[in-house]
Amino acid sequence: MSARIFDIPGFTYFSAKNVFSGSASKTFNYKIWFGDVFAVKIWYGLNAFETTPEDKIIDEFQTEFSEKGLEKVKDWILQKYNEFNEQ
Repeated sequence: MSARIFDIPGFTYFSAKNVFSGSASKTFNYKIWFGDVFAVKIWYGLNAFETTPEDKIIDEFQTEFSEKGLEKVKDWILQKYNEFNEQ
């Protein structure tokens, strides 16, 4: 399965100071922030990020804020999604 299933925008989108969130399989969720680094959080369930308690965040990831960093974000999300499907 390709990271493209998540339809994550390109680096220009984040360079314009946009945040992005998405989901797959109804209950696998992620949110990507921009800044000095890319920051990503993953949670399971039907709740939006803003209504999800911090202790329900499954994992977090940070990497450089660059096009290369965005590729790392996509790869990491795909890895976590594959782990989610193995459960």
